[in-house]
Amino acid sequence: MKRRILFCILSLCLAFAFTACKDTPAGGEEINKADYPFYTDSAQATYKFDFEEMTQPYFLGNVIYNETVLLTEENGKISGNLRYKPEKILSVRDYTWKTEYPASEYTVSGNTITAKQGTAMPYLTAENLQGKNIPEPYRKVTSITNVLTDYVLMGGTIYTESPLLYGNQISVSYVYNVKDLNKSEFPTYEKSGFSKLKAKLNAGEDVKLAAIGDSVAEGCSSSGHFNHEPFMDNWVTQVTNALNKKYDGSVTVKNEAVGGMASEWGAAPAQINKIVAAQPDMLMVHFGINDSGANVGALNYRDNMEAIIIGVQNRLPDCEIMLIKAFPAEPMSYADKTFKQYWAQLDSLANEYDGVYTLDMYTQGMSMLGVKKYMDVTGNGINHVNDYSSRLYTMNILSALIKY
Repeated sequence: MKRRILFCILSLCLAFAFTACKDTPAGGEEINKADYPFYTDSAQATYKFDFEEMTQPYFLGNVIYNETVLLTEENGKISGNLRYKPEKILSVRDYTWKTEYPASEYTVSGNTITAKQGTAMPYLTAENLQGKNIPEPYRKVTSITNVLTDYVLMGGTIYTESPLLYGNQISVSYVYNVKDLNKSEFPTYEKSGFSKLKAKLNAGEDVKLAAIGDSVAEGCSSSGHFNHEPFMDNWVTQVTNALNKKYDGSVTVKNEAVGGMASEWGAAPAQINKIVAAQPDMLMVHFGINDSGANVGALNYRDNMEAIIIGVQNRLPDCEIMLIKAFPAEPMSYADKTFKQYWAQLDSLANEYDGVYTLDMYTQGMSMLGVKKYMDVTGNGINHVNDYSSRLYTMNILSALIKY
């Protein structure tokens, strides 16, 4: 009898242990919380936005903080789309994250947020996004000289570093259902590679990072770069700061990225020498957008990227290299086919060289643009990430390097 009682108690304990790590969200599908370390009960979720919420991978939880949307008026309706259908709205704020809009100002249906007539929430019109009837004080120019007022028409879209775009984007925080995730789009610690770097981080050793690339890697269009609210650091700096918070060793970075540059510049001896001088344990490489704009062929792009790999690893054999497939640029201005050819070359190089790995921001970015406008997530309308899409870089890199 005692053995039967003991067996029953043990069975109950095992059953409890099994169910305690699971949850059943709306939709009835069971969720293994071990897969989502930042998962929170929807009823208990509240808005909080410290450094952890800013940088932690949203796809390892069920809350997205300050996703940007540029509300657009068309046919009398002022609306925009979120990446996923919200189960609960936590907060709707302006681009500074300071001003919060009450729920009486908007409605949510599916993944669409719609502002009510007379709203104080900012928005542009569909004509504005085509460069028509732009409100004052913004002015059409052929070359930007004032980053607060100037815009350029490029084909059917706007290029500007002014508040015309980022100043009219709202920031939405919400709980979503993780069953809507396509988990294959995101990197994992187990499969990302970088074994040497991870070993040093986990051992509490000091680590050096370096970055080379274009304006997106430099941090252009992040609010900190242009010294406007909310003064957010670029993703290279955020990654460094997050690794410092997570691991015992000191993590430093040398960012050699320069706006406007393409892979040929990065492969030049002068740039290789700067990287080698920094003695990094890991190098992040971000080229492709300006190559596409200059019509660089895929094989030439590959040659340049391979020259960076060889030039660095011949002199720093323990340096691991992250080849980043860039978040999409404005789809009407940049050819999807060209980027796919570039990224195929990066995959080939990662397969050929030890210690070389890819990080794919492009696939998830294109998936996002299947439901959102590019103007929702750009800082300049043409090829720069804004604060939110810059944070996506941070989240993905940290997911590759931190076992949460």
